[in-house]
Amino acid sequence: MIPLYKDRFGGFLVQKGLISQACLERVLSIQKVVPEKIGQLLVREGLLTEDRLMQALSEFTRIPLYDGNGASSVSPEILRLVPEKMARRAGVMPLFRNTKNELLLACNGPVPRAMLQNISRLAKGEVRLVLVTERQLRKLQQLAYAKDVDTRIDFRNQSMDLDDLNLVVELLEKILVRAVSQNNVSDIHFEPEMDGFAIRFREDGMLRRVESLPLAMGQKLTSRIKVLANLDIAERRAPQDGSFVFRPSLLKVEMEAVNMRVSVLPVHYGEKAVIRILPPHDEEIRLNAMGMDSESLEKFSKVLKSPHGLILVTGPTGSGKSTTLYGSLQMLRSERTNITTLEDPVELTLRGINQTQVDGGQRMDFASGLRAILRQDPDIIMVGEIRDAATLQVSLRAAITGHLVLSTLHTNDAPSSFSRLMDMGGESFLVAVSVRAILAQRLVRLVCAHCSEPRPVTRAELDMLGLRHLSPGSFDVKRSSKPCDLCGGKGYAGRTGLYELLLVDEALREKTMHGATSHEIAKVARAGGNYRSLLEDGIEKVKMGLTTPEEILRVTME
Repeated sequence: MIPLYKDRFGGFLVQKGLISQACLERVLSIQKVVPEKIGQLLVREGLLTEDRLMQALSEFTRIPLYDGNGASSVSPEILRLVPEKMARRAGVMPLFRNTKNELLLACNGPVPRAMLQNISRLAKGEVRLVLVTERQLRKLQQLAYAKDVDTRIDFRNQSMDLDDLNLVVELLEKILVRAVSQNNVSDIHFEPEMDGFAIRFREDGMLRRVESLPLAMGQKLTSRIKVLANLDIAERRAPQDGSFVFRPSLLKVEMEAVNMRVSVLPVHYGEKAVIRILPPHDEEIRLNAMGMDSESLEKFSKVLKSPHGLILVTGPTGSGKSTTLYGSLQMLRSERTNITTLEDPVELTLRGINQTQVDGGQRMDFASGLRAILRQDPDIIMVGEIRDAATLQVSLRAAITGHLVLSTLHTNDAPSSFSRLMDMGGESFLVAVSVRAILAQRLVRLVCAHCSEPRPVTRAELDMLGLRHLSPGSFDVKRSSKPCDLCGGKGYAGRTGLYELLLVDEALREKTMHGATSHEIAKVARAGGNYRSLLEDGIEKVKMGLTTPEEILRVTME
């Protein structure tokens, strides 16, 4: 890697008042022992947030920050413009061509002029740099160039030895590398069937079969997964849970270690294993990059700064609730705040936050863990889920005694959360005075930015969205219109969120205390300008060309 930070950048940070001269000298002394960039050391030592560092680096280098807009993954033709060795040596990653036909290159600092000229010649056009964090740059390179690795699986050779450990290891590595390199895969399913073994990926929330293997090989794969996750390979009649860190040992691919969580369950034809691909430690989650409209984001960010109260995020499993909570905690954390979480399990480890995992009630469940946390002098508490009356009671008491409590709830929308809390045993008065806001959410697939084209909305699509008062052609919708390597012909690539934010004001508290229905609560909140439904947010995203009416209907009609 080329050296990106010089002493003069440290001097720039001092001049801007972002760090003191003493902090700079301290980091420079550390740098003599730990050969890392000044910015990385400042963030690691807690002397500067990554956000502030990137803003300062952008100002110092005059390279704009990358806003994340564009293709959700890099197309093969763009990758072919810049060879992998050159991209890694220059510390860049080609992204896409903008409307001016300039090739956007992600970088983490200045790039030598000669290197840019070489890339410009190869790309046969102008190049433009955009700034990303070093972690983002590594991830972009890893995801893009891992796709070049041959992960094809061929079982036409009937003579292959199924007892060959290297064969099993290589096969599993091919499956895992393929899943990780796709960027949109959250889970990998290994499923025994009557006459074979299925491998399925959950891509953008939807399951898709990617391989069919002989049953005997599938069983070998399951055993290998159990070994990696440190599970009992002899136990085949009880469910087991574990985890491991994956880095290929046989495949020639440069990639960072990936955290993976494993669940193994006995089924009729053997054992089924599911691997959840976890985000890297302390992965940056930006609330402003999750699809929330600017008005709702501003309101939600403001209510997160409340000194006390209960803030709930609701939705079904897999709707992104945990991601929203993690993003909220990253925004709230500081040296002056004691933040403690109670999770089942811990999905993302966060620097500067105390995270506790419950153990299914054997020694500590949510309620008992929450009581213990209250003796730890917390300012902010995150409870993974309010799933029983005991956890609810402690959460409500904590919220009205000077603590900010964040948690999740399984309800279809924000207004129905109040009746759900009272059905669980919450007193209407306590619920009314403690709840500050409820955010309902869903995840929808984004139309592929590479192959989709706008066309006028049809009568059928308007009816689908409940917009019968509008005429066909009132706005455009985007649809996939041609074969595409980027999305594999699915027409979708990536996901974004739909959000329904309900803020609690005095009028709403009054209604809640008197047992108002969900419909009445929604009506009062809308009258006060404190509510917009999931469907309404979805319609706006269709009009913006981000998703389709079918996607909105799929997630809002659950």
